[in-house]
Amino acid sequence: MRFYKNILLEADDVIKRPIFHFTELTGMYETAMKGLDTELNIPKNIFKSFQLKDELYPKMWTNEQLKPEIRKQLFKIAVDFFTKLELPEEIKLKDVLLVGSLANYNWSEYSDIDMHLVVDFSQFKEDEEFIKKFFDAQKNLYNIKHDIKIAGHDVEVYVQDKNEKIHAGGIYSIPKDSWTRMPTKNRFTVDKKNVKLKVDKFFDKMKSIEHAYKKENYKDVITKIDALKEQIKKMRQSGLERGGEYSIENLVFKVLRRTDFMELLDTYKNKAYDKMVSVNEEQP
Repeated sequence: MRFYKNILLEADDVIKRPIFHFTELTGMYETAMKGLDTELNIPKNIFKSFQLKDELYPKMWTNEQLKPEIRKQLFKIAVDFFTKLELPEEIKLKDVLLVGSLANYNWSEYSDIDMHLVVDFSQFKEDEEFIKKFFDAQKNLYNIKHDIKIAGHDVEVYVQDKNEKIHAGGIYSIPKDSWTRMPTKNRFTVDKKNVKLKVDKFFDKMKSIEHAYKKENYKDVITKIDALKEQIKKMRQSGLERGGEYSIENLVFKVLRRTDFMELLDTYKNKAYDKMVSVNEEQP
C-alpha cells in the first residue's frame, strides 16, 4: 500500500504544477469568455465534429479491421504501460479495448485514441475507490510524461475493472483483433440550442471562479472548481447511462473539452493553490 500512496502523492505534486503562465491564462480566459454577456458562440467546427462519417477512420481501419501496424503499436503501448505499473504477479492484463469515437463513425480531428486496460479489481487488497485513484494517478503521470500520437491522434490509456460497464457504440479487443461491440451508423440530430444553453451555464460558473480568483479567495476557487468538475463528471455519466454517446450531457462535455474550458479549470486551480501556499517574504 505504501507504494500506491507514493505514486498518488507524486501524481498530485505533478498535477499541481502550473500548466500555463498567467499571461497565457488571461488570454485564454478572455478568448473563451468573449461574447458570453450576450450569446455563447461555439465554433462551428466543434458542432460539425459530432457528425457521423460514412466509414471508420481510414488511417486506422481497413474493412472494419484495425490495421496490423496500428494494432501492433497500440498493444505495445498498453503492455509497456501495464508493465511499468509493477503490480503483483497475480494481477494479469485481461484485455485491451479500443473505445470512443475512433472506434466508431463519429471520429473527428478532436478524437483521442482511448484504450481501456481491463483487470480484475477484486484481486487487490485495497478498496475499489483507492485502486481507481491509483490507476487514475498513473494515467495522469503517463499523459504528462509522454506525448504519443498514432495516426495523428493522442493516445489515452485508462485502467478499468473487468465488471465496469462501457458506454460506447464500438468496442474493439486489440489482443483478440475482433469487435466486442460493432458500431452502427445510427443517425442523430444535435440539439444545438439545448447544448449551448447548458454550456453557457457552465461558463457562467467560470465567471464566478474568475471573480473569486481576482478577490484572492484562493481556497474558494479550489472548492468551486472541485465541485464543478464533480458536477460535470456526474452530468456526463448520467447522460451516458440514459442516452449513450449522443446524449445532450455527453455532447456538452465534449464541447467543454474541445474548448479551453477544462484546461482553464485546471490552470485556475493550480494557480490558486500556488498562491494559497506561497509565503510572502516581505518583512514589515
